[in-house]
Amino acid sequence: MRRAIAGLAAAALVWIAAPATAEIRALVVAVSQYTAPIPSLEGTPNDAAALMALLKGEGATDVVSLRDGQATRANIRGALEALGKRAKPGDWVIFYFAGHGAQARSADPSETDGMDEFLVLGGFKAANPDPQQFIVDDDLHGWLVNFFPTTVNLLQIADACHSGTMNRSITVKSAFKARQAMPNAMAIPLPPGPPDPAAVAPAGDPPNLVYVGAAQDNQFALEGPLPRGDSPSRGLLTYALEGTLKDRRPNGHLAADLDDDGKLSLAELAASLETRTRELSSTQQWASTFVPARNERSVVFQPLKAPPPQDRPIEVKAADQEAADLLGGKGPWASIPRGVPDLTWSAKEGWVTDSRGDRVAENLTSAEALAGVIVKRRVIGELAGSANERQLKVDIGPRPRGQLYKSGENVDLAVTHKGAAVYLTAFNLAGDGTVQMLYPLDGDGDGRMAAGEARTVMARTRAAPPFGVDNVVAVATPAAPTALRAALNRINGKREAEIAAGAVHDALDQAHGQAAMALGELYTGP
Repeated sequence: MRRAIAGLAAAALVWIAAPATAEIRALVVAVSQYTAPIPSLEGTPNDAAALMALLKGEGATDVVSLRDGQATRANIRGALEALGKRAKPGDWVIFYFAGHGAQARSADPSETDGMDEFLVLGGFKAANPDPQQFIVDDDLHGWLVNFFPTTVNLLQIADACHSGTMNRSITVKSAFKARQAMPNAMAIPLPPGPPDPAAVAPAGDPPNLVYVGAAQDNQFALEGPLPRGDSPSRGLLTYALEGTLKDRRPNGHLAADLDDDGKLSLAELAASLETRTRELSSTQQWASTFVPARNERSVVFQPLKAPPPQDRPIEVKAADQEAADLLGGKGPWASIPRGVPDLTWSAKEGWVTDSRGDRVAENLTSAEALAGVIVKRRVIGELAGSANERQLKVDIGPRPRGQLYKSGENVDLAVTHKGAAVYLTAFNLAGDGTVQMLYPLDGDGDGRMAAGEARTVMARTRAAPPFGVDNVVAVATPAAPTALRAALNRINGKREAEIAAGAVHDALDQAHGQAAMALGELYTGP
């Protein structure tokens, strides 16, 4: 369902253009300490601190923080009601929650999935739930409707989850863990909450709310060490939000500013969060968003200062002596004998795994091939910030996203575009960074897609070496991208991910906001 919590793997964002005197007010709730057997969380304090710093940078002065034992139903309700009394028309009120989310059986016939989503607070016990230690989505919906008039803009971020995950093969223990309270949370019965007229409101979405979900309904919202294996734990949604406000393209423009007008609109922010969470999680999680048409061009945050260039090389741990010998040479890596690596490599068996536990490449027995993996990973991270998957979308089937295709299995590729007529160009970056031209090929014509909502089905292919994580890159341009296609054809079949990405950035820059780019992930193995 999509309501006030928007499924708890959901976060809600809302902004409307505000007068110059408008203020930012916020309630920041972070729960890290839970009662066993519910696991405690490491990342929520770091996320809350990052959001507090972000709010300070945006000029917010009316900020209330509730942590762990302070975060009871009564305290959260009271803080929201007080914010509603202080808020003035045009203000932004931000409600942020970092912690566990869950589902329970619902007695409400209007719940189409038969479930209530709820925020799990610190003292919650599944065997004997205390109404003060959870907040059901309907109750939060009522508070937001009744405490805040539609003239006040609401931003709700819930970096939490409530349901399943993808099921592709994991080869090593992952450093990432889900913000899911219990293995079978859908079986939890909840007692009724305390009588509260303010928790009752008409069904439907308030006109002053825009929802951005931390994950899809069948996924976990993850936390783990970001940006590298030895970094502090962070929630992917909150980390992606920071990146959206900081990261820039090679020309210095904000990467998420898709129309290149110097402003970050709400629609652009939402689109960036969708792609960034998916890329950060290796397609185990991606944000879900809903932005009303009246809010799509609303500007919320001013861009933050760009992060300093990363000068720390990718850290690689050898899984065998062959890899240790090869890592002793020069390359875009630092060999570490212990600790938490960014990548683990077995040169004897040829596989490379990342800190999330995925095999990102197979059949890699040379240092040159490993360098291709590293460069390709950096390139995809940079491209993700400029993706516009609301306008251009890559569909990979027939399996659901994130599942493994074994050698020889059929893979269907299609691209959907919305808007004016464009020219489509698509290529694949294999796990080792090899560029593989996909579209247009001989017989495909000039790759033109009609105006409106158009779909191009690329030739069916089969999973084949080099195995690992493949990334399909689709680019839609208003004019035939002669230079882009020439560059891709020149490097077709070569490990030249960096050159391919540079050609894509050039095509986007030359189109001045009229082009779009999208990514699709594909997992293959022997």
